[in-house]
Amino acid sequence: MPSPGSFATSAPDRTLFVEPSSLGRPKESPGVSTCETLVIDSVRRLMESSAFTAWLNSESVNSGDLILINNSFVFRDVKTTKADAFLSYRVSDDGGAPEIVISRGVRFNVDFKRMAASSQNLPASEGLAEAMRSQMSELGHLVFLLIGEIDDTERIAVEIGHAAFNEIVWDPTATESCRVEGDQIIVSRTDDEELLWTTIQTHYDTAGEPPPDGIREAFGVALDKLQDRAIARVRIPGPGDASDTGITDRVLAVLREQRDEYSSAIDEYEQNGDQASSRLNDILRIAYNCSSDATGFLRLIVSLCDLKPIVLWGTIAEHHGLSEAFNALPWSRSKHKPSLSNYQRTIADARNSAFHNLFPFRKSLSVPLPEAALGTPELRIFSEHTKKSENQLTYRDKELVDVLLEFTRARERRVPLSFWKKNLAVMDAAILLFQRTNEFLKALAALRPR
Repeated sequence: MPSPGSFATSAPDRTLFVEPSSLGRPKESPGVSTCETLVIDSVRRLMESSAFTAWLNSESVNSGDLILINNSFVFRDVKTTKADAFLSYRVSDDGGAPEIVISRGVRFNVDFKRMAASSQNLPASEGLAEAMRSQMSELGHLVFLLIGEIDDTERIAVEIGHAAFNEIVWDPTATESCRVEGDQIIVSRTDDEELLWTTIQTHYDTAGEPPPDGIREAFGVALDKLQDRAIARVRIPGPGDASDTGITDRVLAVLREQRDEYSSAIDEYEQNGDQASSRLNDILRIAYNCSSDATGFLRLIVSLCDLKPIVLWGTIAEHHGLSEAFNALPWSRSKHKPSLSNYQRTIADARNSAFHNLFPFRKSLSVPLPEAALGTPELRIFSEHTKKSENQLTYRDKELVDVLLEFTRARERRVPLSFWKKNLAVMDAAILLFQRTNEFLKALAALRPR
């Protein structure tokens, strides 16, 4: 029988056989030990979750049983296939620290799975350190793009298309938003034409002459060309390199800012209701932006974990936590299961219903037409292969019908406040997952072999 402090299989309130915080630390192994510690810490956080504890209390666990942790929690909407490698550990009967291993060759769809020690189909397993060494040797370089540092210093120049100046230069390092330097206009940004033009206007006012004809238009066109050519270089950290502020750090900064604004909007709308209708618009706007952009980044991370499972091992608790936050949303319809695509669709419908229904039509309009309305319809088929577009149905006022067919309506969907409040937990869980992934990738980059 398991010793005190282990799985108490006869008690209704079974507890973990060892405090998660005392999970065994890895043996020293150059380039692996620190990251192995991070994996063990992530497993510990997962074991401390209420979902894992509840599952554990529902199982009859015995010494020698194998506990497997799934390698994909967030409902998938990705093109990659999840890896055949599962974090797992064998139940000990002496109260000692569990040995985390990587198991392969087993299929299951639940979050956690117990396999009895007596099972004849136990999967093949290898030690965590050995599996991580193998993984680190196959990481490559592109995986570290997520922590790559952006070097936004490249100057871009385009001809301005006017005799008054030779070119306009976009210099991100410039301290002023705009300045005139000889036959050049130098800008540090391109997104606010009105602000930049004030500098050009001041330049001519100081000279006591009006801006020449056409310069304003040429200036605006040149700014558009600069945006078309906008580029910043990304430096992917090499083996042993440290990464300070990379792509994911910047993503996190924006998400945290949006999360705080969303939280404030939720609080104000809940307190004031319809009197704070503008805050509901803020809730819809932020939720829509985050659901489209953040879930895109999430899909990237899920795919990355499929292809490089070591990244999942180091962030397993956060993947599970995000899945739990998705599951906790009030999915009011059975067909709307907690998947990324349904999450986006629910928010998009609510947002579009609020912002895109200018006309007062909430139903499609069916218009019965008298026979004379279409004149004498004519169907043309078997046109030459290279003129396939000539295959068509023609009738009176076809051009007018084509215009009328462009009118659409947004799906009418009102999402309860409870959804928006619980969505804050989804945002928090996503931010935490991105943060842990960022930290783990930086640890891998610093320790991977040269």
